Amino acid sequence: MPKTLFFLCGEPSGEMYAVRVAREFRRRFPEVPMEGIGGHRLESEGVKLLRDYTKISVVGFTEILSHIFAIREALSAAKKRIRRGDVGAVVLVDFPEFNFRVGLAAQAFGIPVIYYIPPQLWAWRTGRARTIAGFTRGVVVLFPFEETLLRKYGVNAVFAGHPLLDELEPWLDARPNPGRFGLPEGKTTVGLLPGSRQGEVSRHLPILLEAARTLLDKHPDIRFALPVARPALKEPIEREIKKYGIPVYLVDSEPYLMFRGLTAAVSVSGTATLELALLGVPSVIVYKTSRISYGIGKMLAKVDRIGLPNIVAGERFLPELIQDDCAPQRIADAMGAMLEDNDRLEDLRARCLSLRDQLRGQGAAAAVVDMLAAEAREAWV
Repeated sequence: MPKTLFFLCGEPSGEMYAVRVAREFRRRFPEVPMEGIGGHRLESEGVKLLRDYTKISVVGFTEILSHIFAIREALSAAKKRIRRGDVGAVVLVDFPEFNFRVGLAAQAFGIPVIYYIPPQLWAWRTGRARTIAGFTRGVVVLFPFEETLLRKYGVNAVFAGHPLLDELEPWLDARPNPGRFGLPEGKTTVGLLPGSRQGEVSRHLPILLEAARTLLDKHPDIRFALPVARPALKEPIEREIKKYGIPVYLVDSEPYLMFRGLTAAVSVSGTATLELALLGVPSVIVYKTSRISYGIGKMLAKVDRIGLPNIVAGERFLPELIQDDCAPQRIADAMGAMLEDNDRLEDLRARCLSLRDQLRGQGAAAAVVDMLAAEAREAWV
């Protein structure tokens, strides 16, 4: 019997990328069982879930403390599973604080580890690159400059293109169709993206809705669209929107097609900001966390911007409103300035679309499976 491929991912964007790896791996090794920690999308690809990541998916130092028992239990379960002797290789996807521990345990047990989307060492804690070099056989990164950085520390790192371009391919040049989502034709439509985790939504949605109400006072023809990241978030989002009495259209399917029809967006920092940019939608990038988490992060950070489009571009061309600046009036002002200057808006769209060329490659999911085939082929055949 072939040994099991074990996945570990701890949040929606990581799972989105892991799904393509699972699909490509199944194409090449159809008889190999797959297990891991993930969500319903991985499960639908035939990955047997050891744990669902939703109970351990948190951001921020203080936020982790409130989930510590669930995280410890999942960590213990993952280590126990890989030590059973029938795991041929482990694929770690992002989620560094958790995945480092599992990766080190797997390496100590002689199991090959491939890291897909390693932690953002260019942003903080560069020294961890040596740790990654010690417990991985290969690493597939999202950005070209990461390959250069990690190879300096002895990591077998490869950039093969950003997987978002594969994910977005059907919609990159799709014709906008606002009517499909009940949105009025010919209106300025602004996206509101409060995050994909419950904690992010609770923290950001009231701020975004208050900013939207402020924008409406000056631009009464604006309409707002909000993609629902997960079904469980829809009801609490609806309850919050009702408090504000503003026209917000909830979209729970085909979000990328909806993005193509947006004029601009206000988005929590993360993968969504890059998705929007690659689809030609400039955004005001926002984020707010606990004061303790923010203070620790600021001490550790080595970059002066957090928005992925700005990081890829090498400059802050999209506005960022972080922590105390993440306030309704400031957001409304930044979005208003964008909407009121059509030349600037078109320039921002063009700069967003230019990021596509910087992120193209041969295919990240295929690169991960190439590494698995090279480092653990005897486990699969």
